[in-house]
Amino acid sequence: MNKLINLYFLLALTSAIIAVPNKLTAQDTIASNKGEMAEMSFVRWVSQFPSTQKEQTQKGLFERIGKFVFGKKPTVLIKPVAVFAHNPEMFWVVDQKTTSLALINQQKGSSLKLKSTNEEGVSALVDICELPGKGLLITDSRLNKIFLVPPGNKEATIFNNSLSLQQPTGIAYAKERDEIWVLETKAHRIAVLNSKGRLLKTIGSRGNAPGEFNFPTHIWIDRKGQVYIVDSMNFRVQIFNSEGKWISMFGQAGDGSGYFARPKGIATDSHGNIYVADALFHTVQIFNKEGQLLYFFGSQGRDKGQFWMPLGIFIDDKDYIYVTDSFNSRVQIFQLINNG
Repeated sequence: MNKLINLYFLLALTSAIIAVPNKLTAQDTIASNKGEMAEMSFVRWVSQFPSTQKEQTQKGLFERIGKFVFGKKPTVLIKPVAVFAHNPEMFWVVDQKTTSLALINQQKGSSLKLKSTNEEGVSALVDICELPGKGLLITDSRLNKIFLVPPGNKEATIFNNSLSLQQPTGIAYAKERDEIWVLETKAHRIAVLNSKGRLLKTIGSRGNAPGEFNFPTHIWIDRKGQVYIVDSMNFRVQIFNSEGKWISMFGQAGDGSGYFARPKGIATDSHGNIYVADALFHTVQIFNKEGQLLYFFGSQGRDKGQFWMPLGIFIDDKDYIYVTDSFNSRVQIFQLINNG
């Protein structure tokens, strides 16, 4: 039984792809419907960091052989997993491979190797959110901790060391109630904290009924306080109100448009539409609140607008969309175009 549980857990967190020869892939199925949706195209590519693949390769070379010669290390993204942004000129990227937080400012990056007052340091960083006035909160799923990075400080501190969490992953700040919502993936629940990190309540347990979870991994809280949870191994999105009351859900496993294979990051735009990055489809699907597929963008590849294992997504107040294109080692930025 323990082996089976561990297998499910690995499936929920991993982004690995196993190629099946001579079989139509999930991405092929989605792409086959693209012509039917072309007239709905309302997302445009804006930019990416680093600006080109060549630039990333050069920086990677400097990182490997020249960091001691040049003194200041260039900003290198290897496996970006989460992003938080105010605007396209300034955003923060969590890199799981380098255990670092990169500040990208007007396409000139500065990467901070996160250090901690904790003897174990930082280990497996997963998600990020802003705690207004106090800094950035980052989850560490291996150490079962939340780290706080104060403004202008390179040293991360443990956010409430007495807090006991089971595999914290997705994290979001609820402005209306001044609360922090954290997903405990291994416990199949949500932990709701106050702004000082004290546990207020937990929501959910393992299962597939409304309000139950099976390895939840990503979370988003919109401007109205509604909460969106990627219930990863139930292959669905669940929606709650600001008090934690279940509202609705949509989604199921499948290999075509509108279904989920490896749902990861989630966010909403100013119109209330729901964006879900799917690592196995290499695309972002957009749904309304009833769970109806409206549009999707992206396909597998390395060109602009293509993805290889997108994991994190963030949408700012002006509907700029930031996607951590994980295995392409970059962040791509898009913009929602309101065409009515």
